[in-house]
Amino acid sequence: MTERTFTYAELAKTLGIKIDSARRLVRRKNWKRTTGNDGTTRISVPVESLPPDNPPDRPPDTAALPTQELEIKIARLEAEVTGLSQLVEAERARSTAAERDRDNWKELALKPWWKRIVG
Repeated sequence: MTERTFTYAELAKTLGIKIDSARRLVRRKNWKRTTGNDGTTRISVPVESLPPDNPPDRPPDTAALPTQELEIKIARLEAEVTGLSQLVEAERARSTAAERDRDNWKELALKPWWKRIVG
């Protein structure tokens, strides 16, 4: 089990909590504490308890993007939605035709053989 060493302030900053909360967390988790000659307490924290170094991808901050870039992205998304809507309509028409063909074949299959010949 690998560990990293932090001061209370560093641990609080890494976890995004207050220093008092970091002290309570160390006490609750029973992590090893060592006091140095300078009086600073260092805590050995298991790496598994730390958040990942690179956080998961977050959506871009829209406030930071200029309005023109947002309008371009919106236009691109609207075009994509229009294309997908057309695709959905085409697939709907295709499935309707396939269902109609299926029903015709079923009707033909349910007729007695002599009615199929006669008409």
